Amino acid sequence: MGGRDRRQCLRARCGRGGARAGCPPEGVGEVNLKEIIKRAETGPLLDANDFLMQRVAANVVKLQKQYAVRWDGQTLVNLDDDLADRCWAAGKELLLTSGLYSANSRRVIEFTPAEVEQALRFAPRRLSMGQGKDTVEIQHRDVEEARRPFVFSGPFNADTHEKMFVRLNEAFAQERIIDCLFLPGYLKELDGLTIRPNSGLSSRAAMLYGQWAREAVRRAGRPGMPICGHAVMALNEIACTNEAWGLRQSDPRAMVLLSELQVDDVTLTRLTYYTAYGCPLYVAFTPLVGGYGGGPDGTAIVAVAAFIAAVMLGAEICHLGPQHIKYKQQTNNHSLFLGSLANQAVARNSHIIATTSHTTAGRPGSAQYPYEFSALALAAVTSGSNVSGPRPAEPLGFNNVSPLMARLFAEVAHAAAGLTRAQAAPVVEALYARYKDKLLLAEAPTGQPFEELFDLDTLTPTPEHQALYEGVKEELMRLGVPL
Repeated sequence: MGGRDRRQCLRARCGRGGARAGCPPEGVGEVNLKEIIKRAETGPLLDANDFLMQRVAANVVKLQKQYAVRWDGQTLVNLDDDLADRCWAAGKELLLTSGLYSANSRRVIEFTPAEVEQALRFAPRRLSMGQGKDTVEIQHRDVEEARRPFVFSGPFNADTHEKMFVRLNEAFAQERIIDCLFLPGYLKELDGLTIRPNSGLSSRAAMLYGQWAREAVRRAGRPGMPICGHAVMALNEIACTNEAWGLRQSDPRAMVLLSELQVDDVTLTRLTYYTAYGCPLYVAFTPLVGGYGGGPDGTAIVAVAAFIAAVMLGAEICHLGPQHIKYKQQTNNHSLFLGSLANQAVARNSHIIATTSHTTAGRPGSAQYPYEFSALALAAVTSGSNVSGPRPAEPLGFNNVSPLMARLFAEVAHAAAGLTRAQAAPVVEALYARYKDKLLLAEAPTGQPFEELFDLDTLTPTPEHQALYEGVKEELMRLGVPL
């Protein structure tokens, strides 16, 4: 298949033509959340396993062959623009062929080519969030764009102890390089009790989640700083939302699609509420390497389809988690290539605002932790993504995150904006070589919790943690990262 420029690729045949069997009738090309919810109740009835095997897995195999989307088994950062464009065309065709599965109703939400084109046309290129002097803007990024990426960072839903919630988030918020406080932490216990879903205690926890997150950004001197968060259960979304003391209309709200290409009633409920409330919509998805997409090349096709599916649901920020089904983290060689290829496909052929999550095998307090998130940040940012993270894939105990490592993560992401993919690729390879033998979570460094890495009175790193930061930073500079 010959190369396409951006405009030609947007006119790929998977985005043209009339309605196919099983598709909704071709109309004006406009679909909104009201129509999505209707189709979730009226679309074709299908068993979940049949959807995944017949509509996703079988079509990925066909599309991989049709569009020649193949991984060579070695490349970590994709340098082939035509491959990225073919991946985009294949991913768009996959969504049109498979649809989006409503997990609770067991119905398939189907889209026409015209509806997909219309949604992509009106997807925002930029979006403001936060309030007052702390208002920030996130934008679509192109491949190898020099503009610095937007940084979402915070506890990233790691288990956070109620007594440490405010101090931990304050330490993240005081890092000025972080643009948005990201998922302030998961409260699994409150008042000495384990929180039971949909209980009165869970509603109280949701309210405190919003109150404490706001208190943290105020204490850090950034009262209008955006907070990307959500309550644990959909029924508690209202409980954490309050313009005076909780999460606000200007705060992006995070929701997650199920793997692969599925949405449940919890997410549809959140979308309905936050669309009406007017919040920025942050929709995440984690296509699984080794799952129904097969290897990283087939899973990249699924990832592109998930990007577009999120846009169809109204997402304004689309979060890719390049997850591996075996390693359960996102910095292995398969995930690095997946994140690189899928982001390039989206960046070259749309103006979707993309961000990539960074979960690692190593944990804070170890050198492996920054080696891992730096490798993925270099691959993702040069491929046209913003960044979200970092966090160990398997935090041990409470508060297993580090605001100082979040600073280094953001610094690496900013530095990556000054690199080409060809410049970033050997650095990614060198970093990957440092941790590739410790990707299994049970074998990775256990690290330390926040309270062992920081002085809790001054919220400054311990001398040992500061030394780790400085040592890894010097090593990254020697490898060619312009920090």
